[in-house]
Amino acid sequence: MAAARKLEALNENFLTCSICTDRYKDPCTLTCGHTFCKVCLGKFLKTRQDAISAKSIPCPYCRQMTRVPYPDRQVEEWVRQIKPSFLIRGLLDTLAYGENTFLDTENCCLPCQDLGDRNPATSFCQHCDVQLCERCVKMHASLPATSNHVIADLGGAVKATRQQRPRCKEHNEDLDFCCRDCNVAICLRCCTAYHCQCHSVASVQSMMAEIRTVLSHKKEVFTQRFEDASRSLLQHRSQIEEISRNRDTAESQLKQVSQKVISVIKQKEKQLLDELVEMTEKQCGQLKGQMKSGEIDMQMYQQHIEYLSQVLKSGSETDMFEMYRMCQSGALNESTDRAGFSDSVGDSQVLFLCELDEGKLHNAVHLGRIQQNLGEPVVDVRLDRIQSSTFDVHSRPVFHQTVDIRVDGDVKKPDPADVTVLVVDGVETLVVTDFNNNCLKSFYANSYTSQPGKLALPCRPHTVTKLADRQVAVAFWSHNEIVIVDVTPYLFLQSRVTTKKKYRCLTALSPSTLAAGCVSPPCVDVLDVSGTVIRSVRKFNSGKNLIRDPRFLCTTGEGNILVSDTRSVYCITPHGDVVFTCTGARSLREPRGIATTSTGHILVADSGTRMVILLTATGEFVRDLLTSQFETGKPYGLFVCGHKLYVSQEDRCVIIFNSSTQSVLY
Repeated sequence: MAAARKLEALNENFLTCSICTDRYKDPCTLTCGHTFCKVCLGKFLKTRQDAISAKSIPCPYCRQMTRVPYPDRQVEEWVRQIKPSFLIRGLLDTLAYGENTFLDTENCCLPCQDLGDRNPATSFCQHCDVQLCERCVKMHASLPATSNHVIADLGGAVKATRQQRPRCKEHNEDLDFCCRDCNVAICLRCCTAYHCQCHSVASVQSMMAEIRTVLSHKKEVFTQRFEDASRSLLQHRSQIEEISRNRDTAESQLKQVSQKVISVIKQKEKQLLDELVEMTEKQCGQLKGQMKSGEIDMQMYQQHIEYLSQVLKSGSETDMFEMYRMCQSGALNESTDRAGFSDSVGDSQVLFLCELDEGKLHNAVHLGRIQQNLGEPVVDVRLDRIQSSTFDVHSRPVFHQTVDIRVDGDVKKPDPADVTVLVVDGVETLVVTDFNNNCLKSFYANSYTSQPGKLALPCRPHTVTKLADRQVAVAFWSHNEIVIVDVTPYLFLQSRVTTKKKYRCLTALSPSTLAAGCVSPPCVDVLDVSGTVIRSVRKFNSGKNLIRDPRFLCTTGEGNILVSDTRSVYCITPHGDVVFTCTGARSLREPRGIATTSTGHILVADSGTRMVILLTATGEFVRDLLTSQFETGKPYGLFVCGHKLYVSQEDRCVIIFNSSTQSVLY
């Protein structure tokens, strides 16, 4: 085998043409010393026009020119003029003889061949580099000096006669022992020479059970980690695919909503254009009719002028007297008084009055919002708070203003039970329920001293919620009715909805759907604006029943319902599923008004401690937001609008706070 490899290396490195990459055929050597086949060199020469012009042969390897004895002859004869390489030719002949000889002994066992036998070789010793037959393999394995050699069959597969053990590099003995103190494999001579002072030296054979246990345990650990990593990769790949699908779905829905908005705008445009065409055609038709009548009158005037001119020109007393008599009798005036054309033409213009506030266009158009880990994007239907809320919960609120809701005609001391804010004609309008005076009041945010609106109600109003851009709904403390009020900012009773239950608190889920809290029986109902109960939640689907005395409701950004109850705050879905409950938060005794911010944080007015506390979006206590601002009263209703927080103080007024720029660490 070694001889075969040497012959192969000689053939590949010295006897191979670099053009055809095959063994030389009729080799010839150029002046530079590089050798090529004459046929290959002739084909190469035909492709080099520069060489033909130079009357020389360029070396394909180093580009050195070789002059030929007779360059005037044809190009095909140039290569023939180069002397053949006798050295390469001799090597080729010798190699051919050696290969034939090697082929005869290639499959023979070398030990047997040395003894004069020609037994076929079946294996190969990788240490001795010899071919062996089956008999010699057995003898090779039985000798102590060669018993550890690795035997491979001629196909390459390893065939060991016995398992090979590592040997000590210093003493050339088997490493049959292990020093536990040094954690190394040693031979017998190493034990006595270097490890006689070690406390724990054991044979490898005695440690095999422990070794197998440790290796098996490691195998199980790595197998488990491999499976965990595989599952994690599959989960991540699945999540990436799910995110891609959700992105495609959200993109499709966003485009659909955008197309719907564009369609509505196009439809409105067509409607206005049709009205414009109809109005202008009607006005033009009226003017054209008047013009026709005026043309007829002008013809008649022209006839009268010509007739009178002729009478005056003739000088006939009889004719002039006749015309005079007609004028005096009114016959001529009756035929001309019907015209009045010049007086009928008025200043008529068709104008387009833009009702779109371009400065607020970006806030007025709500296509929807993108939310994470909450399913597919949904159209934003939050109506109980202004969408542009930017109240900073990380700052400490500062006092801004106190609004006295006392107005002319109040019989009792005002008691603002609840408050909300609407944007009417670009101006914030404060709407307050006055519990003691049985009325609803509205004030301009920029001038609370004015009195735009006051609406008497049939009973004591408790909570008020925004139903539409200029519409609110009011619930009563103890009355089977919900009233719908239009805010312009003056207050106009739009409708009165009779209900079967006495609902104390309200929140709008959509312009046509309300959530209402009832005390007897304690429940939270979902009903439409006509008072029909769509769903009643008395017990949670989890089996718990924490609904005892709902006081205030609020709608979250995800469409869930926040409820302030007896010493607890909880969040439920419109179907009755519990999102979270908050019963053990510090300082939570008598929760009343409840509101949410644009970040999802929850504000709760706790009348028992006279504080406004801050919770996370999942109901976890964060900190006391307002602590000493209600010494003379109790916070009751809450509402967040922009950077302002409106707090109705029981039996007193409405206090407004701004979120300051001073951050609070908590």
